[in-house]
Amino acid sequence: MLILYMIIAFICLVVPLILTILNIINLFKKKKIKENLIDILTFSLGMILTGLLYFLYSFKDYNQSLRLGGGEIDVHSPIASWSMPTVLAIVLVGIVSYCLIRIKKLKLPPLVIVCSMSGILICSIYMIIFIIQLGYNTMEKAFFGIPYLILFPINYILCSIRAQIEVIKKYKEKNIKAKKYDNKILNECSKILYNTDNWSILAIVLSIPLTVILICILVLFGQRPDEAIKAFLETSDWTLSTKISPPPIEYDGHYLCTVSLRGHKNLVKPIRMGIRRGKKIVVNRQLCVANAFEDLIQERTPKFHHFVRYIYDKYGYPLSKHINTAIQADVTYIIMKPLEWVFLIFLYLFDEKPENRIATQYIGKTII
Repeated sequence: MLILYMIIAFICLVVPLILTILNIINLFKKKKIKENLIDILTFSLGMILTGLLYFLYSFKDYNQSLRLGGGEIDVHSPIASWSMPTVLAIVLVGIVSYCLIRIKKLKLPPLVIVCSMSGILICSIYMIIFIIQLGYNTMEKAFFGIPYLILFPINYILCSIRAQIEVIKKYKEKNIKAKKYDNKILNECSKILYNTDNWSILAIVLSIPLTVILICILVLFGQRPDEAIKAFLETSDWTLSTKISPPPIEYDGHYLCTVSLRGHKNLVKPIRMGIRRGKKIVVNRQLCVANAFEDLIQERTPKFHHFVRYIYDKYGYPLSKHINTAIQADVTYIIMKPLEWVFLIFLYLFDEKPENRIATQYIGKTII
């Protein structure tokens, strides 16, 4: 099992760095090092690992509060989730364009090659913007692996530059002549297209209508015309962010607070936000009942409350540090359920308004 973990760690952490170095070398070296194999690994591993890493972060959008102190990453999503269709569409255009040039090469007519170069240009510019977006927190959040999110964009740009240089070079070597037409305008267009020196300029020019077509298609699917830019602007905590997020929710040492925060919602049933020691927390019924019980015994039997608090401080806080997953929180919730019923029976026996006491926990109000 240890060997398996080491292999997985090597593939996820070391291989991307090796591929990046090899792609830099292949960009400048005349005799390429295993070019086809490196390209396949770069794109297959790059897309899978980048997508998996982004998914594992479970980023929240700027309009949601972060939950701090529980081991989660303490920054919001660098891309607005509602803009993700646009982002994925641009990346798809870039990858398809790259594959056409890289695989088909001289089998493609010049117009298709130039259009593919336009697609690569659009995607490359977007990749650069993404790298800039992550730049603000890249090194600060290195512990969480944020730098690995920029490796695939960097490798895409390196591979794309190499592929375009290669296809232009091969077209020049083949000395493919322009097709002749009876129409003078078509004849002139053919000459321009078959001249590889014009391809870079044509790619820039054609990227404008290609972008417009892509935007029109995305608008039909509910995306905004400026969604590509808003994807980065409608965020917080990053280089291009323009939004301010609500205050974070603290994850603290109260193990029932931990349960209501980390457990599966359909089981632990969080009901609202509350205030504990001046900080926002997630509150469920079990937490309110337990706190109402403590509130009642503090009011009626201060000495007994002092003993209960001593026991809780000694065992409860250390326990909360071990509740690190949703499953652990769910198990704790189930184990505490009988004790919750005991607390509830006690409240109904000895309190005039038990539900009022329960309802006013963590809202800073006295019993009505």
